[in-house]
Amino acid sequence: MAGNKRFPLGVGLFGFTVALVCCGWPLPAALAQDKPDRDQNPLQLRPMQLVEPGLARSSDLADLSGPPGAFGFESFIELVDRHYPKLQSADAERRIAGAKRLEKAGAFDPVLNGLNEYLRVQDIVNPGKAKDAIHNEAQVDLLTRSGIKLFTGMRLNPNDTKTPLLPSGRAGEYYGGMSVPLLRGFIQNEKNVAEKQAKLGEPLAAQLYKLTRLELLLKAAATYWECIGARSRIDVAQNLLKIAETRVGQIKERVAKGDSPALEIAEAEQEIQRRQAALIKTEREFQKACLSLSVFFWDENGIPKAIPKDSLPALSPAPRPLTDSEWFDGRRKAIELRPELKKINLEREQAKNELKLAQNMLLPAMNLYYMQGADTGPQGIGLVMRAGVNVSAPLRQRTARGQIEAARLKIEKLNFDEKAEKQRIQAEVDDTVSAVNTSFDRFTAIAQEVKKAKDVEAGERLRYGAGDSTLFLVNQRERTTAEAQMRLLETHVEYLQALSAFKAVTCRL
Repeated sequence: MAGNKRFPLGVGLFGFTVALVCCGWPLPAALAQDKPDRDQNPLQLRPMQLVEPGLARSSDLADLSGPPGAFGFESFIELVDRHYPKLQSADAERRIAGAKRLEKAGAFDPVLNGLNEYLRVQDIVNPGKAKDAIHNEAQVDLLTRSGIKLFTGMRLNPNDTKTPLLPSGRAGEYYGGMSVPLLRGFIQNEKNVAEKQAKLGEPLAAQLYKLTRLELLLKAAATYWECIGARSRIDVAQNLLKIAETRVGQIKERVAKGDSPALEIAEAEQEIQRRQAALIKTEREFQKACLSLSVFFWDENGIPKAIPKDSLPALSPAPRPLTDSEWFDGRRKAIELRPELKKINLEREQAKNELKLAQNMLLPAMNLYYMQGADTGPQGIGLVMRAGVNVSAPLRQRTARGQIEAARLKIEKLNFDEKAEKQRIQAEVDDTVSAVNTSFDRFTAIAQEVKKAKDVEAGERLRYGAGDSTLFLVNQRERTTAEAQMRLLETHVEYLQALSAFKAVTCRL
């Protein structure tokens, strides 16, 4: 106050002029003519500008692409979806299920069995004498999914005397036939069920892939918005530093004219260092965010790419609350599309297949077989035939009963899991909607705080120009405005992250 008493007129006029410049108000033409050196001074203070997000209100949830040519959200997510190695690994895991289905289908491939041998054995008619014999047999077996086995083949055993092998005509025996399971193994047999399980394994693997994809894309989205927010906070810190750097030159002019004490120069330079340190910290946070984001950024050749820092867009769209219709539609879509529920349905189908197979195992094995052929050539007998029934019945059924009980309990468990999963998914949707709307409310309140902080900052500059305030208070008002702007940007990032989470939990990401 002593300085104010010694230089009342100088402080009042010069301070009022500085306040007008700091608030961004144009100088009157008459004052500009009285102070021609002001027109040549390149240092003009400007009020701290908020890095405003896009103000165009989005009418739907998909408008996250950003301005043309920018490193927009949608284009980034598309690149992650196409080229991120972990997603490609998950897709390879999904394709493995197709290979397993093909493997199980191989159980029904036709099989050619052949045997050609020479034997020197004892003659069963004349013991003690050797007998030379040849044995040639070939057969094609075809197992059907119903359990019926078809076969056809030929046999050539042209032996003159009796051997352990049934003799045939000189031109061979040709035959065909089938084996039909009448009870156990008909339709519900191990190989048929194994193929059904493998077929269900393909969509099951697809749901696991979708679940992995949603988790990774959500993580990538949160990292993306954190990076964009860090870039926006640099603008606020740079603007705050420029104000301090501009002011120190003007304070030196005032000190040189005797309008301010020399201590204000040191105070102003101290503020520059404080704000320079804050800027360096903000830039480090941006570098860290870029490095975290680069983990997800790969090209089509599998080579990691650098983040295009010069093409990062501003935070957009502007926050808006989700309506009740969007909320309920999101809950409905989540129940319809979430891979967790589809995975449970597929696992339940697999358990039902296991139950049917176990129930079939309770039945006795009764296989009807029939073969008919022709024994040809010299010494051939013409029509040959073989038919019969093979029966096997275990005296106890503990294996099958244990499998039935396990399958039933598995189905019961999956039913409980489905109820719990539906409730969890609905809670996730409700939580993301709450996060979006709460972020909007916070954004609105902090935006008003920023506006009031700017008004207080401008008023403090006017008071300082009139000699009724101090440089310390002006610096404090500017920092308060910048802190409010930082919180506004952070809230905007939280809103966009919550919006991305809502898109993810409703399978729209």
